Amino acid sequence: MAEDLRESLAMQIPPLSLAYVGDSIYDFFIRDRLIRDFSGSLNKINSKKKDLVCAKAQSDIMEYYLEKELLTEEELSVYRRARNHKSQSRSKNSDIGDYRRATGFEAVLGYLHYQNEGERLQRLMEAGLSFLLEREEGK
Repeated sequence: MAEDLRESLAMQIPPLSLAYVGDSIYDFFIRDRLIRDFSGSLNKINSKKKDLVCAKAQSDIMEYYLEKELLTEEELSVYRRARNHKSQSRSKNSDIGDYRRATGFEAVLGYLHYQNEGERLQRLMEAGLSFLLEREEGK
């Protein structure tokens, strides 16, 4: 019964509200990991953070999730709702496709947060970060 209430609450939250919360969760996750795992000045760390948190990086993570079929049907539904939602704003540093995929990515994170799926949320963010860092090493 409690799970059903959580499910309905998470699905009732507007997609852009889920993305708003998901953006904060992902930003904190990246900041925390960079402080723990990388040495250097805060300027260097912040520069790396900007590369990992931008709409293009989030869009690339979402493409990776889709290619590897890492998302459940519910998560895909949340992603599509947020990606297709007409937003009043858009990123000044990315194209509209990347911005919409990034919004969907953030909404999935927000959805998992409201579902109290902390372990799942952590695993997906870890997988996305690993993907970005491995890709960076391969360049």
